[in-house]
Amino acid sequence: MNKQALSVDECLAAATDTKCLVTGDGIIAEIPRLLEQYFPGRPVFAVADNNTYRAAGRAALEATGAAGIPVAGNFVFQEEEIHAEYRHVETLREEFRKAEESAGGAIVPLAAGSGTLNDLVKKAASEIDRPYLCVPTAASVDGYTAYGAALMEGGFKRSFSCPAPLVVAADSSVLAAAPPYLSSSGFGDLAGKIIAGSDWIIADRAFSLDGTGALAPGSQKIDEKAWAMVQLPLRDNLRGALNAARGDREAVKILFEALGVTGFALQYMRDSRSVSGCEHMWSHVWEMENLCVDGRPVTHGHKVAMGLLAAAAFTECLFREKPSRSPARQSWPEREASVRAAFAALEAVVPSVLETARKKFIERGNAKAGPLEAGLLDTWDDMKEAVSGQIPPYAELRAMLKHAGCPVEPAEIGLSKTRILAAARCSQMIRVRFTVLDLAFETGVFDEVLKRMEESDRYF
Repeated sequence: MNKQALSVDECLAAATDTKCLVTGDGIIAEIPRLLEQYFPGRPVFAVADNNTYRAAGRAALEATGAAGIPVAGNFVFQEEEIHAEYRHVETLREEFRKAEESAGGAIVPLAAGSGTLNDLVKKAASEIDRPYLCVPTAASVDGYTAYGAALMEGGFKRSFSCPAPLVVAADSSVLAAAPPYLSSSGFGDLAGKIIAGSDWIIADRAFSLDGTGALAPGSQKIDEKAWAMVQLPLRDNLRGALNAARGDREAVKILFEALGVTGFALQYMRDSRSVSGCEHMWSHVWEMENLCVDGRPVTHGHKVAMGLLAAAAFTECLFREKPSRSPARQSWPEREASVRAAFAALEAVVPSVLETARKKFIERGNAKAGPLEAGLLDTWDDMKEAVSGQIPPYAELRAMLKHAGCPVEPAEIGLSKTRILAAARCSQMIRVRFTVLDLAFETGVFDEVLKRMEESDRYF
């Protein structure tokens, strides 16, 4: 496997959608040049919310107008909190179409905001087949440069296919001035890649059981380039970004570029395996539950940070003892009942979850069941060694997240240990992606692992 981390420029070259990423102080003043180079002759239409318009949107439009580039208008969300809901995409799509009718031609959507706003613009721009320019206002997520947008539709969080921005212009002074909780959220999102890596190690071992992945739904061979992009520089980037929430400009720059690179890896692979493991599944469950504190939604990165701790605890408890052979397996009616029980409070999403759970389910009597179980147990020691080298001890992870300003106590984001354990069951059901949760499920020790977590005072 490649042992050399790739530079930001090398990672950008591997991206399929984004052609330019610029970071540094005073970058907003460079926007006219970037527009002329990558979107020649097109008027600009900016999207922001009240806060991000003040932070960057107004300055971007003023610089654009002063350079003689036409401005087709802007749309500023007035809501206090904009949620990542598809209905907002429909609103933006119509705003873009009206702007193009008025301008008499194609526009350049300009997203001035953080992760949610960027995802909304990304999807809306794709629906009118227009490349767009992203002006981030916080180093809060890896989604700026990601292929696809994570949005809620019908109560279910799903990924919509859509191209990443053609150009990203990130002004360090704007990013550093963002509220500290946004930078700590970005740190949590970046730290989650630790679990993305350990889960990929497990999925790679499961894939190799037959060389095709047919035995283990959602397993996948490690891609060396994507691993070099995300995992090899990860520890250095986390150390360099520790003080981002304190407004340290260099730390914020390191954090933003590291998050940007993970998005490039997603563009390169055209799926999120390299950057997302079961820590994100915990986060998605809490997003479906509309997790809030004092009426405010918990940020994506803070949910991922808690998902990271949950996944690390689960992994430690799983590998504490090798499972015995021949676990009892559920029939599909039993599994369906388990899904319905787990999502009893979210009935609207049950059909979608059942569809996913069915795709990955291997019931008793299936010809794959025996070979999968035996193969996983035969490679157990190798997996344990590789995973142990990937994930720092739980206490070390907790201390790192706390220093970076991330939540480390469940109550900080409106959770409890009981809810974290319950979310583990839901997380295993919602994605056809082989993770440590599936390793425990397929070897028959899922409930036992949760019991170890519950009984230990080491976790949470």
